[in-house]
Amino acid sequence: MHSTRIAWLPALVGLMCGLASGIGAAQTKSGPTAQAADVPTARKPLPLPPPSTSNVPQRAPFTGPSTSRPLPPPSGLAGVDIPDPLSATSDSSLEESVQQLLSEAVVSTASKRSQRIADVPMTISWIPAEELEGTGQFTLCEAIQYFPGMECRRGSMRKAAVSARGLGSNYLSNRLLLLKDGRPLTDPWTGQFYADETTPLSNLKQIEVIRGPGSSLYGSNAFSGVINIIERQPSDLMQDGRNWGADARLLAGQDRTWRAQATAAGRGGPVEALVNYYGFGSDGPQLFNDPRQNLVDTNEDSLVHQVSGKVQVKGLRLDADFTTAELGRPGGHQISTVGNCGRCHYTPDDVEKVQNFNASAQFDQQVSDNLRVFAQAYTLFKRRQVEMENAFDEGNPQAPLGKRRRLGGEARALLSLGDLTVTFGGDYKNDLVNNPNVLPGLSLDDTRQQILGGFVDAEFRPVSQLVLSAGARYDKYMIPETVWQARTDQISPRASVVFHARPDLSFRANYGRAFRAPTLAELAINQQMYAATLLGNGNLNAETLDTFEASIDFWPFDRTVRMTGTGFYNLAKNFINQELLFGSTSQFKNVGDARVAGFELEAAAQVAAINSSFDVSYQFLNARALAFEGRPERPLDYAPQHRVYARGRTNFGKFAFAELYAIYVGDRFDPGFLENSDTGELEQVKLPGYFTATARVGANVTKGLTVSVLGSNLFNAKYEESHGFPAPPLSVFSEVKFQY
Repeated sequence: MHSTRIAWLPALVGLMCGLASGIGAAQTKSGPTAQAADVPTARKPLPLPPPSTSNVPQRAPFTGPSTSRPLPPPSGLAGVDIPDPLSATSDSSLEESVQQLLSEAVVSTASKRSQRIADVPMTISWIPAEELEGTGQFTLCEAIQYFPGMECRRGSMRKAAVSARGLGSNYLSNRLLLLKDGRPLTDPWTGQFYADETTPLSNLKQIEVIRGPGSSLYGSNAFSGVINIIERQPSDLMQDGRNWGADARLLAGQDRTWRAQATAAGRGGPVEALVNYYGFGSDGPQLFNDPRQNLVDTNEDSLVHQVSGKVQVKGLRLDADFTTAELGRPGGHQISTVGNCGRCHYTPDDVEKVQNFNASAQFDQQVSDNLRVFAQAYTLFKRRQVEMENAFDEGNPQAPLGKRRRLGGEARALLSLGDLTVTFGGDYKNDLVNNPNVLPGLSLDDTRQQILGGFVDAEFRPVSQLVLSAGARYDKYMIPETVWQARTDQISPRASVVFHARPDLSFRANYGRAFRAPTLAELAINQQMYAATLLGNGNLNAETLDTFEASIDFWPFDRTVRMTGTGFYNLAKNFINQELLFGSTSQFKNVGDARVAGFELEAAAQVAAINSSFDVSYQFLNARALAFEGRPERPLDYAPQHRVYARGRTNFGKFAFAELYAIYVGDRFDPGFLENSDTGELEQVKLPGYFTATARVGANVTKGLTVSVLGSNLFNAKYEESHGFPAPPLSVFSEVKFQY
């Protein structure tokens, strides 16, 4: 994984470590004198490669070690359609390969266009599938927490929330936007994305993550960041000029856990197609066993199946997937006065059954030398039924059924006029929710919304070292006034500058405004959750966020190490969260403003002598909920001051490999309150810090066949991500993977 600041580090540092003398020779060759080598001459950057018809980065990274590379897999080369400078068949000199990599590495999420990664002013992380797989995790939430700036929190009823830079989310909303190949996957009712087993990590190519506001392009929910899941296309499986390709993998381990995936792709004339199956099943860890009460937790089970397919004909691409899942939903032992679900307690009989159907059609066409157009239409259907324990009639569980439907579309154009590039377009979403748990006076037809947005984003390069960019978006909300009385439209601007002072030194500065409209659930819910009641509020104001960010990117020690420092300041207004009204009844309210200031330090290097690469990063946060209506300033929920990430990868010869991922998370506060036994006063729950690690070791048995062993929570750390809900213990699995 690598951010814009360290995106190409594993590859480039490996090049520098082993071939320092080659660099000197290349530099001498590229300039007439030593002085010319020391002082970079201004030149226009190399042109971008033609955008692919898939509108995403061009090539998937390989998985596992490669016998043709002297160093561990340089996953920073993912998506760069240039010769591999580590390959023995590359004709380019080292210097030319490095310069081409710096110029041509592209991402698409940050600006909805192919953009040089060196010119992206925001912090954008690039996580190839092989690195996500290396964490040994089964859900997006669990895997992404091992990468800088990202946080995972699992809690009651197996809910999962992903957040960035301390701007956490309650479980009925989300301040991060989830995309799949550029289209939104957020739930029309709750506004959240389900980073659990119901969003399988299937057929992955890579993931792009923006840490920072993205509303100037994507609108609501792109509050503290954007996650874009990019899947493999048929051409990604067809190698060496063949017209077909396939791969398969099978994992098994403790708790009767299994995972299977099979993918096949083929080409016939202008038509390319892909079909994929994913399955996952597990009894799960018994997190809530209580020998004192003779209780055995048998409600952590999962069973998930997904089938998907893709068809591409020139500039037209069609894809669809259907997922069915059945999950056991445990509660917890701890009872707090207010928390993630009002009151949480042990509820062994809850079962969630979910069916999701997603489909889209995308068209991408180069109209002229200066104009490229893109359009897409998509739909989402979701059926969710939860069999909940009835607190008043244990023999007759409740079984509320909720249905969601989304129809959406987008059209945009990319206009290139020399040093000026402009992206402009608009999108439309139409959401309808059928949920019986709504406030009195509302009907099932009232919980609907239409969102119409328009955006423009421009980049201008007055000189080769300077990149100026700016953009803005307007969102118009059409929601019945009976649902949202405080409805407002939103404007989200941004502006940035990138200055390449020297080839080894760059500066970036960025300002952006983001917003998050209250979700339909926050506006209209009326749900009894066991012994608690949760109410919506039609007078909620939209959350807003102003972010200022600056960073420096430096290659010291003759470019053998890459170091990045990023500072940021966030001011969030009108935070939405649950407030206890009386007894066990809570309601969504605007609870004031918040301030988050912090910095991130990242460094990485490859060490050719030991065939290894290392990454480490540190994040500091000062996240405070500001004083509001007589309440004093206090720490923001789930925002630790200190967080450390570390990753190491190594090859043993040409046939085996090992990867280690570790995180340390400092103390943080849960929104729940407990009574102090000494004073009798209510005190906010403080969760202690923890350290956890995961690893994968494997070997190439034959060409295309890899076996590996994965371990999670290696030191069996005992910790809680949310109050009353312990993290899973040590677990070990084995996997076989075949690729043709």
